[in-house]
Amino acid sequence: MKGFWSAVKARWTLATILIVGALAFVFLPSKAFKDVTQELIALFGLMIAGVLPTMVLTASVLRAGNLSVKKLIEYRDALRRQMAVWIGLFLVSLVASLLVTVGKMVDWSLALPIPIAWAGLKATSFEMVRALNAAIVMALAVVLFRAISVGNGIISLLRLSAELAISEAQLREDARHSAAEDAIGQMSERKGYGEYVDLNR
Repeated sequence: MKGFWSAVKARWTLATILIVGALAFVFLPSKAFKDVTQELIALFGLMIAGVLPTMVLTASVLRAGNLSVKKLIEYRDALRRQMAVWIGLFLVSLVASLLVTVGKMVDWSLALPIPIAWAGLKATSFEMVRALNAAIVMALAVVLFRAISVGNGIISLLRLSAELAISEAQLREDARHSAAEDAIGQMSERKGYGEYVDLNR
């Protein structure tokens, strides 16, 4: 049942992103992002800067500790899925930054002539920046939808790191108690240990 709802959520998210992109393509003016170019680059750059160290942390957080093999495999699979989210965010932010840069280079105007004069129709052109704007809006939608996942992912990494630290501390405590028990056992095996000594003699 959990897998079913996850699939429904993923399809709903994808459909929403595509609808938002289509609406931006139709209704968003060509120069809609002209005055906020620097802000968009800063936003996507911030996402890239935040995701990169998190990817490194995700790749290195798993340790053996005192966990069972089954538990380690479960954590490995979960971290692999989380890493896919980080990589997706990184790539989306990188591509969106490049698209914003391209838009700035062409001054948010890139008319593509449509050769229809041969049909006796009036020459016209298609503004390619509309497709560029739609792609940027879709990237913003992906970042927005994944914002909650980012928070949940960081909390999961913190929980995993804490569990591993506790298991390692428990392993050290068990080793210390075992060493103390061995020392007591060796003392009890000494000759004369525990015998009654008459101090009145």
